[in-house]
Amino acid sequence: MPNYSIGELATKTGLAASAIRYYESLGLIPKPKRQGGRRVYAEADLKSLGIVLVAREAGFTMSEIKLIVQPINREKLPASKRWQSAARNKIEELDLQAKKIQQMKQLLNKILSCDCQTLKECVDYGVKNLFNNK
Repeated sequence: MPNYSIGELATKTGLAASAIRYYESLGLIPKPKRQGGRRVYAEADLKSLGIVLVAREAGFTMSEIKLIVQPINREKLPASKRWQSAARNKIEELDLQAKKIQQMKQLLNKILSCDCQTLKECVDYGVKNLFNNK
């Protein structure tokens, strides 16, 4: 079973060594064994880091990732249930963001059609349209 230094792990993952240490400090990945005072990572540590990277790429915050990888002892949910719960919550959050983005785009499109002569007139037009859409 291969062992990796923090530099080798950084190269394999594309992360900075400082990011790996940061993830360790947050408890997102287990603290590695040490040999001669240096961190030594096993294949399992690489996989743990991979889970964090996938979750980060899916848009999860560090706090959310911690809930996925370190379940509270009283919950004892299988990993798949933790992932599914987190995914459902993230999808709801993204749906709300998408709705807000659509509203922002509609307002910006109205601004693009603005032919007001003054900023006050334009703001009055924008405010009127903003409140008429709700």
